[in-house]
Amino acid sequence: MTKISISVCIAPHLSVREAIHCASIMISFFIVFSVPTYAAFNDIGVGARPLGLGGAFVAAADDGNAMRYNAGGLGYIDDIQLSLTYARHFSGLINYNYAGIVIPLGGAGSFGASFGLLSEDAKIYKEQTITFAYSRRLLHQISTGINLKLFGTSFDESNEWIQENPYFTQTSTSAFTVDLGLLAKPVDGLNLGIAAENLIPANVNISDDVPDDDKNIPVNIRLGLAYNLSAIAQSAQQEALRDILAKTQIMSEFSIRNGESEIHLGAEAWVHKTISIRGGYANKSGVHSSSSVAIGASVRVPISESALQFDYAFQIIMGGLKSNATHRVSTNIVF
Repeated sequence: MTKISISVCIAPHLSVREAIHCASIMISFFIVFSVPTYAAFNDIGVGARPLGLGGAFVAAADDGNAMRYNAGGLGYIDDIQLSLTYARHFSGLINYNYAGIVIPLGGAGSFGASFGLLSEDAKIYKEQTITFAYSRRLLHQISTGINLKLFGTSFDESNEWIQENPYFTQTSTSAFTVDLGLLAKPVDGLNLGIAAENLIPANVNISDDVPDDDKNIPVNIRLGLAYNLSAIAQSAQQEALRDILAKTQIMSEFSIRNGESEIHLGAEAWVHKTISIRGGYANKSGVHSSSSVAIGASVRVPISESALQFDYAFQIIMGGLKSNATHRVSTNIVF
């Protein structure tokens, strides 16, 4: 999609205001189409808590973000959970909004639904993901799940830069695909997670001038471990330290997408019953190599029989996008 022409932006008759607006469009096009981190429906992650863990969430998947990392995790969620996320990238040039809900129905399994919307500052390009999920425990130690996903992209067909560009065969597309996930708890404190995403080929290209190998959204495979330090906590001499270790998890994840592999590492500790801190690291190897570090925190506010949790994460991406800072804010409500 990098062949899109934007030469109209250098026309000499443009006013200062038009030139500024055009510059914003050019930057947005570069970010959306030329930067691999934000290629169409790339895995930018959902939720401030997973981001604060470096994206290592496939073996946890225990809140309203679960279906976007591992549908199998829904089977272990016992309460209704609603998650809302707002993310800003490149100083607000790219924005992402997400809403997801998980509804457990006891022996009938758990259902989930989510909606994600990515947009850019020039308001020319949008992509949305609608997900419906179902998960059920097969045994006490194993839960499996499935996502049914609908992708959609759209361009502002009234925009002159879109109208005058022959690259665009159409200005909106949609495609359907499926994810499968499994979460296992073989022993106390240890979680094993695996998820396979985009298993049905999904073509969301808006041009015929795209190689066949690049037409479909790539399959994404995640494998991960999560371990609770409660076993180690028993040997700690100080009671305060035992309490913190008992509520600390370390997580790791390996994923592969479109020939590029990623390693994610994270740790989370509840230092108080209402406050948690976390940190994470991620590294991508391949043509578009990069790495990132993240820190985050949560504050949980009990409300009657429910709980309101505010999550925040700050991430710095290094590599092709040196020193790009990302802020993400989420709200998770447990009913």
